[in-house]
Amino acid sequence: MPGAGSFFDGRARLIPHDAHQDGRGLLLPFELGSLPFVPCRIFTISNVPQGEIRGRHAHKYGEQLLVCVQGKISVLMRHAEESETVLLEPGSPGLLLAAGVWGQQTYLTAGSVLLVFASHPFDPASYKARWDGSGTG
Repeated sequence: MPGAGSFFDGRARLIPHDAHQDGRGLLLPFELGSLPFVPCRIFTISNVPQGEIRGRHAHKYGEQLLVCVQGKISVLMRHAEESETVLLEPGSPGLLLAAGVWGQQTYLTAGSVLLVFASHPFDPASYKARWDGSGTG
């Protein structure tokens, strides 16, 4: 691993962001201009039962930044013959995934919410669901 928080020669990496916690709760501001790419699409995944697995795909192009805003989510990443797992929690760094990095998310707690910033519009043709170990997703 080239450095703490970097995986697969930088194709996936942890991206710190501001988190402000006080007695009133946790504030997670995102300045869009400071993200590693200009988001084209932003979406959330919520109401996922505890223990459920989502994702299970890579993208042929584009980048995504995954941020847990509620609960705990484990992310399994694969590229070429390597795999890594990262735990996302509110206030922890986000996880940037480049094209070709296969990922699956396991929702460890009920009520977990994943916020996703995507560099490209939704395109079903971009998805590569089957992991084949080729390094292309």
